[in-house]
Amino acid sequence: MRLLLLLPLASLLGALPVAALEVDFNGNLIIEQRHFPEQGKHPSHEQDFASVSSELDIGFFSASGRHALIIKPFGRYDQYDENRSHTDLREAKYRFVDGNWEVTLGIDKVFWGVTEFLHLVDIANQSDNLESVDGEQKLGQPMARVDYASSYGTVSIFALPYFRPQQFHDAETGRPNYGFVVDNETAVYENDAGLDEMHAGEGRAVEDYALRYAHSFGVIDFGLSWFDGTSRTPEILHEPVGMLNGQPILRAKYNLLQQAGLDVQATLGAWLLKLEATHSEKKDEEFTRATGGFEYSFYGLFGSSSDLGLVVEYLWDERRAAAPHPFGDDLGIGLRWTANDTQSTAILLGGLIDTETDSTAISLEAERRIGQNVKLIIEARFQDKVGEGDRFAITNKGEGFARVQLGWYF
Repeated sequence: MRLLLLLPLASLLGALPVAALEVDFNGNLIIEQRHFPEQGKHPSHEQDFASVSSELDIGFFSASGRHALIIKPFGRYDQYDENRSHTDLREAKYRFVDGNWEVTLGIDKVFWGVTEFLHLVDIANQSDNLESVDGEQKLGQPMARVDYASSYGTVSIFALPYFRPQQFHDAETGRPNYGFVVDNETAVYENDAGLDEMHAGEGRAVEDYALRYAHSFGVIDFGLSWFDGTSRTPEILHEPVGMLNGQPILRAKYNLLQQAGLDVQATLGAWLLKLEATHSEKKDEEFTRATGGFEYSFYGLFGSSSDLGLVVEYLWDERRAAAPHPFGDDLGIGLRWTANDTQSTAILLGGLIDTETDSTAISLEAERRIGQNVKLIIEARFQDKVGEGDRFAITNKGEGFARVQLGWYF
């Protein structure tokens, strides 16, 4: 929806004269049903969750295009999971553009990366675990950002003055539940002196920063990034601080992290070659990770208007089985079918195979527009096979789920 208003920009975008102001307003309202086929680890864990969510996108743009104020609030109410009933400002930012320069102040979302199964370099924003288990949904990040674009590429500088911890599902009813409870009220943070300090609450002031350089050479797009600050992924301390529903209550520890990142994509006709790699340093370890592969598209499948994409990626961490995540030595295979019809029908079927333990996990994502403003989305994720000694697959087993979303977009 677009309106053209005559408003004093001084009240919204700073001390500026009265000018024509274009206002964009759109959003969505989504009804969701999640179902966990297997019973939870405790009788209080529910199997069916109904919820409703909404996200608005409100933008104020000056006639010159130099000034913009963008606000994107999000909220969800969940039937049983109190923690999943939450609100967030995905974006609340002022943007100023002057020639090759662009300055952004406020809360924003930034995405870096090219691969399908795992985004190693995407580190500026915290993942919203309550919205998705794949890390695709992000919380808004307070930042000051300066970009300079030229024929030699784009340089971006980020000051990230506030850290937001990961969120976890309600311990008594929420799912997925992996056999333990994480208490954010007893979170531990590594400080500049290398010592641990307690900090309870939803976030804390920090002095994190990031740098990024992005450029294109013919068929190649690449980015170089540097991050220095608080790791977005916590280390879960195994010493319990209590018990709840027969499950240990554990603390999350957020270490200081320095990370150099590289992401590259080459477009060669029907082929997309992709790579993301990081080298990270913490107080007690130094390690390298990488994920890369290809996507090949079969256009006009069997003489139809639909396309089929084959995605193959390898996920590697030099720590292998000792890595604090399940992607130490894995192969990801996916099929992406796009109907290219008026309803924007698309299906993505994916699978992850742990090459060391033979554990397998499968996922399905499908969407189709109904009419002009309604969309149906279906998602399913299951741990298919648990290999011997795979501690992550063991905790995931039984927490597979399917969810259906019916959304109205306006």
